[in-house]
Amino acid sequence: MQALVDIVEKLCSSILSAEPDDLATLADAHAKLEAACAIAQEQALPAGAADGLKVTAGKARSILEKIILNEATDAHAQLGEASAAIADLQRIVDAATRGESVKIETEAAPVAAATETATTAAAAVQQTFNQDDAPLIKEFIAEAQTHIETAEGEVLKVEEDPSDAEAIGSLFRAFHTIKGVAGFLNLNQIQGLAHAAESLLDQAREGKLQLTGSASELVLQSIDLMKKLIGSLDVATAREEVMPIEPEVPGLVARLDEFVKSGGKSVPSAPAKPASKPTHEPADHHETPAAESAGTHEAAPAAAPTGGKAHGEHADKTGDNTIKVSTDRLDSLINMVGELVIAQSMVSQDTSKIVVDNQRLGRNMAHLGKITRELQDLSMSLRMVPIDAVFRKMPRLVRDVARKLNKEVELIITGRDTEVDRNVVEALGDPLVHMVRNSIDHGIEIPDVRQAAGKPRTGKVELRAYHQGGNINIEIIDNGRGLNKARILKKAIDAGIVHEGQQLTDQEIFRLIFHAGLSTAEKVTDVSGRGVGMDVVKQNLERLRGRIEIQSTEGQGSTFIIRLPLTLAVIDGLIVKVGPETYVLPILSIEQSVRPKPEQISTIQGRGEMIMVRGNLLPLIRLHQLYNVEPVTRDPTQSLVVIVQDNDRRACLLVDELLGQEQVVIKSLGDGLDKQPGISGGAVLGDGNVSLILDVPGLIELFGRE
Repeated sequence: MQALVDIVEKLCSSILSAEPDDLATLADAHAKLEAACAIAQEQALPAGAADGLKVTAGKARSILEKIILNEATDAHAQLGEASAAIADLQRIVDAATRGESVKIETEAAPVAAATETATTAAAAVQQTFNQDDAPLIKEFIAEAQTHIETAEGEVLKVEEDPSDAEAIGSLFRAFHTIKGVAGFLNLNQIQGLAHAAESLLDQAREGKLQLTGSASELVLQSIDLMKKLIGSLDVATAREEVMPIEPEVPGLVARLDEFVKSGGKSVPSAPAKPASKPTHEPADHHETPAAESAGTHEAAPAAAPTGGKAHGEHADKTGDNTIKVSTDRLDSLINMVGELVIAQSMVSQDTSKIVVDNQRLGRNMAHLGKITRELQDLSMSLRMVPIDAVFRKMPRLVRDVARKLNKEVELIITGRDTEVDRNVVEALGDPLVHMVRNSIDHGIEIPDVRQAAGKPRTGKVELRAYHQGGNINIEIIDNGRGLNKARILKKAIDAGIVHEGQQLTDQEIFRLIFHAGLSTAEKVTDVSGRGVGMDVVKQNLERLRGRIEIQSTEGQGSTFIIRLPLTLAVIDGLIVKVGPETYVLPILSIEQSVRPKPEQISTIQGRGEMIMVRGNLLPLIRLHQLYNVEPVTRDPTQSLVVIVQDNDRRACLLVDELLGQEQVVIKSLGDGLDKQPGISGGAVLGDGNVSLILDVPGLIELFGRE
C-alpha cells in the first residue's frame, strides 16, 4: 500500500506544475498512472476502491494521451480535468489506507463541452476540505499569496507594454498554479475563479486579445477577489471551519467566460450593488484615507483616459538557499537570545570584581560577551525583511487612485531591498498607503491645471527607502501643489486648535495636519475630506518609535520623511538615574548632556523653566515631577541635563546621574502601562532591575500638557 501512496503523491506533485507543451512531464505522469493501476491490482483494496481507482486513472490517462498526441481541443482546460481526476485518485488511495471507500463520479460529459459549465458551477459550490489537509492548505495559502502579488505587478507591466510576453506568461502561470493546487485540495470557488481567469490569460498569451482596458480590469478584479478568497480560507483553516461561499465569485466567473467567448469584444456589466459606507473613512493630504478594500473595483471602459504608471528598481528575483520557518518559532528564538543577553549582562556585572584578580576568567567573560553580541546581531538579522513587501502594493494603489481622480501619475520606487524589522514592515503598510493616496489626491494636480502652471501633465510621486544611522528613512515625495500654510492655519483657527494671532513657525504649521478632525479639503468625497487619517498615521508611527517630518514648498511639492528604528527588539540606550530610579533614553534621540550654570536658567511666563543652550532657549523637563520620584537634588546646577530632540523640537531632561550606555532588550509592559505617555517599554538591566524606556516625543508632548 505504501508504494501506491508514494506513486500517487509523486503523480500529484508533477501534474500540478505541468504545462500542455511539457511532453516529458505528461509522459511521466501517464507512466505513473499505469504503474498505479498495476500496483492496485496486486493490493487487497476495500470494496469499490479498486474499481474507482481503475476508472479514475483510466480517465486521466485518456486525457493525457490526447494532449500528448496534440488531439485536445482545449489543452489547458483538459489538463485541468486530468488534474482533477488525479486529485480524485489521491482521495481514493487515502480512503483505502484508512479502510474506507470513496464514491467518485465516473460518468462525465465530454471535457471540452463541459468546461465552461463545470467552471461556473464550481464557482457556486460550498468550499469543503478535509482538516487532515490543513498543513497542505497553509502551504497553499502562502504560495498563493506570493503568486497573487506577482500577478498584480505583472498586470501593471502589461498595461504599459501589451506585447510583454514574459509578463503575460508569468500572469498565466500564477493562475494556472493556483488552479491546479486548489483543485487538488477541493477548493472549488478558488479553482473556478482561477480557471476562468486562466482562460482569459491564455487568449492573451496566444495573441487573440490584448490585456488593456476591460481585459486588464477583469484580471485585476480576479486578483482582488482571489485575495479575498485566500484570506477567507486562511481564517477558516485557523478556526477549523468550513470556508464560506463568496457570492461575488459566480458573477465574475460568468463575466470572464463571456469576455473570452466574445473574443474580448464585450463585457457584461457587473450586478448592481447597494451603496455602502467604507470601513475606514477617507481623508485628506493633511489627513488620510484608508485603502480601498480589494474586490470593489468594477470593470472600467476599454479606453481609460488617465491612470498611473510605475517604474524604478525591480526586486532581485534570483533566489538563494532558504528554508521556511514558522514565525512563532523565530520569535521564540529571538526572545530566548534576548534572555541570554540579559543573563550574560547580569553574570558579567556580578563577576566584575573577581575578574580583576583572575585574568583567565576575564578573557573568558570577554569572549562570552563577544559571542553573545554576535548571536544577538545574528538573531536580529533573522527578523529583517526587504521593505519591498510593502512597496510592491503601491503601483496598483497609484494606478487605481489616479484613474478614479482622472489624474496622470508616475510612481518612482527606489530602495526596495532596504531591510527592516518584520514587525515594522507589517505595521507600516496602512500608514504608507494613506500617505501615498494623499500625495496623489491632494498633492498632484489634474493634468490641465499642471499644464497651465507650466508643469508636465504627468505628476510624479517618489517612494524612497534608505538606511541612515540606526534608522530606516522612508520618503514620500510629490511634485504637486505643496502645502498651503495660510489655508492650514485658517482651518486650525476655525477648529479652535490655534488662537487668532498666535505666531507659529512653518514646521509648527505643517504639524497641524496631524490633528484629528482638521481637513483642508473643499468637499467630502469618497477619497478624502473628513478630517481623519493623518492623526492615525502619526499615532501608528509613534507606536513603532518612529517620527515624521514634513518639507513643503507651495506650488512645487511636498516631502514627508518617516524615520523608524531598524528593529523593535533592541535599543541602544543611555542609562540615567533620577533618585532611586533608573531610566533608559534612546541614544538616537540624545544630542548632548551638560551641567547648566545659574546664568543659563530662567523662567518665562507661559512657558515655564528654560535653559539657554548655544543661543537657544529650551524647556526644562523635570523627570522627578513627571514620575513622582524624589531626586537627589532639585537644583539644576547641581544635576545634569540631557538635551533630547524630536524632529525640530528640543528639550532638556533633568537627571541626577549618567550611568553609561547599554544595548537593552525591549520588553512589553502590558496593555495598561504600554499606553502611558512618555514610556515606550521596559528593559531588564545587568543588575536585574527593570527600568522604563522613555519615549522622547511622548515626553515632550506630556510636558507641554502639564
